[in-house]
Amino acid sequence: MGEWMIADLRRVRSLLRGPIKGWIMTAIVGSAFVAGLDTLGVAAMLPLMQLLSGSEPSEGIAGSIAGVIGTSDMQALILAMAALVGAAFVLKTALTVVFRWWLLGHTTKLEAEASTELMRRYVLSPYAIHRTRNISEIYRNIASAVPQTFGQVVLGLLGMLADLLTLAALAVVLFVVSPLATLFCVVFFFAIGWGSQRALRARHRLIGQEIAQTDLDAWTALMPGLDGFREARITASTEHFVSRFQTAKFRRARANRSLSLVSELPKHVLEIAFIVGICAIAGFLFATNPAEAVAVLGVFAAASLRMLPTLNRAVATVGVIRAGRVGLEILANEVRKLDGEEIHKETRNAPSVSAGDVVLKDVHYQFEDAEDPILRGVSTVIEQGKTTAFVGSSGAGKSTLLDVILGLLAPKSGTVTINGRDIMDDLPAWFGSLGVVPQDIYVLDDTLRTNIAFGSSPDEIDHDRLTEAIELAQLAPLLSSLPDGLETRLGERGVRLSGGQRQRVGIARALYRRPKVLVLDEATSALDNATESKITETIEALSGRMTIILVAHRLSTVSRADKVIFMSRGLIEAEGTFEEVREASPDFAHLVALGKLG
Repeated sequence: MGEWMIADLRRVRSLLRGPIKGWIMTAIVGSAFVAGLDTLGVAAMLPLMQLLSGSEPSEGIAGSIAGVIGTSDMQALILAMAALVGAAFVLKTALTVVFRWWLLGHTTKLEAEASTELMRRYVLSPYAIHRTRNISEIYRNIASAVPQTFGQVVLGLLGMLADLLTLAALAVVLFVVSPLATLFCVVFFFAIGWGSQRALRARHRLIGQEIAQTDLDAWTALMPGLDGFREARITASTEHFVSRFQTAKFRRARANRSLSLVSELPKHVLEIAFIVGICAIAGFLFATNPAEAVAVLGVFAAASLRMLPTLNRAVATVGVIRAGRVGLEILANEVRKLDGEEIHKETRNAPSVSAGDVVLKDVHYQFEDAEDPILRGVSTVIEQGKTTAFVGSSGAGKSTLLDVILGLLAPKSGTVTINGRDIMDDLPAWFGSLGVVPQDIYVLDDTLRTNIAFGSSPDEIDHDRLTEAIELAQLAPLLSSLPDGLETRLGERGVRLSGGQRQRVGIARALYRRPKVLVLDEATSALDNATESKITETIEALSGRMTIILVAHRLSTVSRADKVIFMSRGLIEAEGTFEEVREASPDFAHLVALGKLG
């Protein structure tokens, strides 16, 4: 095992929360114990073969057994020795199965733990970094790289350790029986195994790279075909994505076939080498010690029954580990990046923030991958209990400013405070005071009840809050139209709902949290005029109950806001009532004249 693998495994170790040294030591001890049982069974073959070849039954191990059973009868001794050998192999087989079951159980548990921790780090990573990630790569890393690391590399290394210990123990027994013949076997088979693996090393890595790439390609084709179902159907591109998925899966199948075949090739080479080796040993033994040749060959034959499949398995495991190395490298590199990121903590220092004005002071922001700043010194006050609308042309910085207000993005300089306290000092508490309604509501394929109480387990759902949210969001008509009421499943991405109904579910979800600040991020921009008007009426009915922040393009959505803030090129160009902003800003007046805000 190279230094690169040790370093990568240590890096991946950070995905496991519990101690593993004790588990590894138990695996090593178990492997050594299984190897010892294998050795015992093979060692017991020597006195048996000596008896069968006519040796004196009163000497050596045979003599000891004769003393235990109370007879020197050859037939009785042979039966006793055969029973001993058989019992040793049965015990070894039973314990090997138990040990393998234990080993697989712990390894698969570690795989599940690592997958969970990797997901946790992804979903708790900074929003600014998350927005730059490739979702298909995230799926590939969790669904493929983790299983490759633990199912192929870690399990392979532990399995190979057991096999190598068994081979070493059997070699010791054979060395005692015939040193020269054993030395010949060790050198001969090591050369065959090492040579075949060296010849296949590059091929193993190429196969591992192909598997990693095809898994990524498959996810890249699957996601737009399912998540973009409507667009794929309307643009008649479904078959395109299916074809891409099929191509990736066929490449994966060919890679799996190649991996299996390449991993098995050394097995066939070793089987041929085994025949050659046995013939060579037989010739050597009959030439040097014909009297003991039969007994020694019997021991070597018994040992070969254990050594050949073990050697084949060990050599094949090397190929599997090499193919899994690519997944290990991908996972280690990803963990290296995640280790350098700050993890969001969802534990609050306080139950929630106190209600008050939200004050923005000289807020600047620039994305790491952007050349110019998005926000260039934004200062304003969002008054408690009032409705404030942010408007402006596309690219003015509205969405970025909203993410800063929400706390998803930390300003590069400047502050966002409520009651004089920076929201970044206790983000979980700030999040707890927010209710957010985005343009595209994420609807779970679950019941209406679960969708409104998003993120709450069934036994945590507050019925009074649920009823209140349904009433405030004016969801009663929808509720009465559903066959099972609150227990009606809404389908994947809410396919059973209209656009307006989804928005009302989103508003109910936000209101279920009983927020102090309700944020609507272009929540009505995708709706028809009639539906938008009804949603606007719902929002207006909430005015005064809480602070409302709007980001919108439509005049009808913002015209009755208490304050309108017009943004341009990352700055606030004008703010005040709708009419005051129209008079103060020619650009805003022009947009009003055109009948749109962006």
